[in-house]
Amino acid sequence: MSARIKVLLILLLVPFWIYLRGVYRDRLGAFGCFDDCFNIVAGYFLGQGKHVYSEFFFNHQPIPAYISYLIQQVYQPQSIYELIYRHRMSLIGFFALADVFLVLRFGMAGFTFALLYETTKGFLFGERFLAESMIVYPLVYLFGLVWQKKTYRFEPITVAVATWFVVFSREPYVPLALLFLWCHRSRLTVTLFVLLSMGTIFFHNVSAYWWNVVTVNAKAVGEGLSPSIFTYPITVFFGGQWNFFRWIEVVLTGFLLLSLLRSGYKRVFFVFLVLGLANIRPVDPGTIYYVAFHHLIYYALLIASVLFFEKRWHVFIAPLILFAVLSPQSYLYEHVDRAGQFGIGYGHYIMQGEIIKRLAQPSNTLFLEEWDDLIYWQAKLPSAYRYSWYTSSMRNYSLYRDAREEMFRNYPPDFYYGQCGKNGEVSLRNDDYIRLTQGKTPTCIFVKKEVVAKIPDDRWKSVLDFSIDKPKQ
Repeated sequence: MSARIKVLLILLLVPFWIYLRGVYRDRLGAFGCFDDCFNIVAGYFLGQGKHVYSEFFFNHQPIPAYISYLIQQVYQPQSIYELIYRHRMSLIGFFALADVFLVLRFGMAGFTFALLYETTKGFLFGERFLAESMIVYPLVYLFGLVWQKKTYRFEPITVAVATWFVVFSREPYVPLALLFLWCHRSRLTVTLFVLLSMGTIFFHNVSAYWWNVVTVNAKAVGEGLSPSIFTYPITVFFGGQWNFFRWIEVVLTGFLLLSLLRSGYKRVFFVFLVLGLANIRPVDPGTIYYVAFHHLIYYALLIASVLFFEKRWHVFIAPLILFAVLSPQSYLYEHVDRAGQFGIGYGHYIMQGEIIKRLAQPSNTLFLEEWDDLIYWQAKLPSAYRYSWYTSSMRNYSLYRDAREEMFRNYPPDFYYGQCGKNGEVSLRNDDYIRLTQGKTPTCIFVKKEVVAKIPDDRWKSVLDFSIDKPKQ
């Protein structure tokens, strides 16, 4: 493809992304906090001078946390709305640049990929600040290079960097990234990848890194593995939920299977191997939103495999793109109350964090019990816990349970936020705390009695906005 045509395709991406930016901006508050907040709060702790793995638990690879840290340092967001907005808009810039790169490298295949993937990935949370959302593009790039069997002089370097980015962004896709690396196995590529990897690992406390990323995740990954991950191109036609997104995936799979019928066994094996490793965290066919983000990599590589197989599919996919973009079932045409959705999705963290922030002194400490970690960002209080936060999965390990017990025994937090059940039960059992009420209704915020006694009246007045009652002592 000529350079002029590629430039034209890139120019067409400009209005395309201007439109999508508005769509994904309006969906900012949809579905509330998710795994993206795990990355964002990790970035916050890095900004507080904490070391990932050794000083706060993080059972993911580190790159998303560092990216969040950079976003927070550059923009210095002053509210949770701005915090989420800056992360999403930064991602959109990354997505757009990645699409430009794919067009420059693969021409029409890259352009067609952008049109279909970018307009449908929202069904899989592909616009959110998740590692899966980011590593899609380097994986499509690596896959395309394997398929074309042609590289430019600079690409041993870009292959090494792309592989490193995937490996140290999301651990389940390490085998897939290493498969592509093996296919490109030039001496320079492997050497650079090894150097980048060793530098990343030894930048951290190695034993803490191994415990968080490898030991903690080994059981979960092992339980998810089964031969069924390789049969999804067949099972996608059966069971599950039939919906708008499912039909798009079924049509793409049909194109892929038609191509495989005309291919040699080596190509068939390679495609099923790639898609199987991309499907290492399988979901039922037709699953959308929430857990469906596990399906992002598979879906992206399904599109890429169809486009790289045969050029004629570019023509046949055009009606599918029109269907995806023009159908009234697409989320592209949803009328969204951005402020209202954000209030529903994030208002809880804002309110609880602000109550604690207004009542506390900067030197007071806070501990959140298992959930709602974004309150740390809003409250801006140091954590009393040795490992900064106590997420729901940490209770499964004696290392973190013992540290929690040690905290309550030796240096209990000034403010405690616990997950209250329907009957008001909480994890905290300590007579030294007073439970705050909101319009006489018990909240999940507990404050040490000695701290309550020192809170001046003007601070209690400041939380009347949230109907917080001043305790009687």
